[in-house]
Amino acid sequence: APAVWSYEFPHEGIQFADVVDANADPGEAISQLEFTAPDGNKSTIADLASGKNLVLVITRGSTGAICPYCSTQVAQLIGNYAEFQKRDAEVVVVYPMLGLDGNPSLDAFLTATRQRLSDPETKVPFPVLLDLELKAVDQLGIRRDLSKPATYILDDRKQVRFAYVGSTLADRPSIPSLLKQLDALSKATNGG
Repeated sequence: APAVWSYEFPHEGIQFADVVDANADPGEAISQLEFTAPDGNKSTIADLASGKNLVLVITRGSTGAICPYCSTQVAQLIGNYAEFQKRDAEVVVVYPMLGLDGNPSLDAFLTATRQRLSDPETKVPFPVLLDLELKAVDQLGIRRDLSKPATYILDDRKQVRFAYVGSTLADRPSIPSLLKQLDALSKATNGG
């Protein structure tokens, strides 16, 4: 029988794809990415989730308006974070922006995201990092306005095992599809 996951359902009828196949290959570019925390500290892929699988989600970023698809996706990641932890995975969300002066837009995005949860006071349990000046977006070749929605799963050695770049705002993998990818990764690395 297929696994059944309990997860918070999308807000306002927004749904993401439960069946997705990898459609991108970031190549070596992903190992060179550098992100900035809201406090200004820098992180590389090697710094993130050491010893764990990594689910790296790149949102559209600050376009002036808050993307309801991005905030729904991140709310679902927050609401289901325990499922990712059970699979020895860390979630990292990247918010592209032109400069640090856009920091208030990150706060507005996170506030809008938490409003989609059953408890809007819920803290974001994973890092939300910035892609300043769209450097990572450009390295990955996913620029559109700011960024196309993109999701990458890297194993504990930071090798890309799944890469998906959406062709529309709503074209993103669902929580069950990401958990399925992590289950398959676990099975593959444990010889099962």
